[in-house]
This record gives sequence, C-alpha cells and structure tokens, in this order.
Amino acid sequence: MWAAAVAAPVPGPAGVIGANFFGLFAASGPKLVGVSFGSDNPLNMMQVRTASGGIREQYTLRQQVQYVLMNAGDKLAILAPNERGPLSLVVNELGEADQLRWAVANPPIQEHVRLRIVRNGNFAGDPAAAPWIPAFAWDGSRAILSVNDDANNGPIPIASILYPRRYGALVAVRYSNSNNTEFRIVENATRKFWVAQTNIPDVRWSWVQYVAHDDMITLHAMNLAGGPIVADIEVVRVEPGDRLRDRFSAPRTNTGDNL
Repeated sequence: MWAAAVAAPVPGPAGVIGANFFGLFAASGPKLVGVSFGSDNPLNMMQVRTASGGIREQYTLRQQVQYVLMNAGDKLAILAPNERGPLSLVVNELGEADQLRWAVANPPIQEHVRLRIVRNGNFAGDPAAAPWIPAFAWDGSRAILSVNDDANNGPIPIASILYPRRYGALVAVRYSNSNNTEFRIVENATRKFWVAQTNIPDVRWSWVQYVAHDDMITLHAMNLAGGPIVADIEVVRVEPGDRLRDRFSAPRTNTGDNL
C-alpha cells in the first residue's frame, strides 16, 4: 500500500477523475481516497461513480479530509458549480487484508424505504377486505416507490412492501390534501385493528409505529379540496433484539406506546 502526490488540473466545475488517478495507479484496484477542498460551501460535492456512471456515494466537500472507498473501476467526480479552489487527494491502494478490515468496520446500512400512493378519491381502509398489495414502481427522479390507485382499500401487509415475515418494521404515514385522517394497525389472523393515531394534520408525519411479522396497515383519509390525495409511507426494518430493548427501556404506560 502506498500513497502518491501530483499536481494536476481537474477540468471544469464537474471534473471526473479516472480510476487510474492521472495514470499513477491501476484502474482495476480498490483504493482508499482522502479528499479535501479549499471551501466549505455546501453546494460543492464529490461523487464516487461506477464505471458505468452510476452514483455509488455522494458527500459534501469540506476543507477537512474525508476518506471514501473506491472499488475497481470507480471514478471520482468533483462538483463545484460556483467556485474553483484547491482539491487535495490522498490515494492509497488497498490489498485484500486492507479491504477486509474496511468491510468489517463498515457493515451494510439498513436504508429506509419511501412509498407513495396517489388517488383521486378517499382512502377508506377496510380491515376485513382482501389484502391489498400495491403495484409500486420505482420513481428514480424522486427516489421513491410510487403507484396511482383509485380503487383498493384493503389492508396492506407489511411484508409485501418491504420485508420477509421474520422481521418487523417501524412505520410512519403522511397524508397530503386530506382531512379526517387515521392510521390503523391490523392483526392478520383475526383482522382486529388498533387505531394508532387520528386527526393527523395535513402534510405532517404520523407518530412512528411498530408493525410486526404478518401485521397489516390500513389508510384512512378524506379528500380535502378536490384534486388527488397522497399517502406517503416510510418503513425501516427493526432487528428483534432492538425492538425488545426499546420496549424494555420505555416508560411503562397504558397509553401512547408507539414502540
């Protein structure tokens, strides 16, 4: 493993530095790259791009050195749309042992998932109806899963929108262009339900609720003033141990338990 220093211009406000870093390194090897810029302007960004141009990571440039992992063939894009300044790079090639240490120190991150249901009408969730599995499609411009659905009102299985049944999830909903709102959690075997929250203000996120295994949720909202009504759902997985630790440490109350 070694580092090298070189002075070279990065062309334009969005220069892309190749995987070989000005010919000093092999493009096929993984690298740990330290990056700093002459400004803390939050509009300045760096991106780690794949060989095909996809964005693997994006960070705000800072005067402080920040280290990023670049895999074989990755490129470094520098975006400084309003200014030019000194860019400093410290590039270290990684051996197999170095890469393994990085992997152990940086485990996979559980990302939240954002879902959006748009309809011309009301949400009138029926816990007793057949399960509703929305046909979400990826909207890359907004980084959400989205669907237009004017008909279905059955309970939505939590497993159908994100996780296999062995996991639970934290869930929040938000309605837009709405009133008379509710958020319900439905138990699958009996179809009994709990009204987790009522009168959720328009465009405000609900309280976070825990939904487990084969539980389901139903959506309830009336159209406020014509036009479409939107229901946004955010979901993130919860490991079993974390779920039980949170419940154990929470205050013991008869109401308001949203864990």
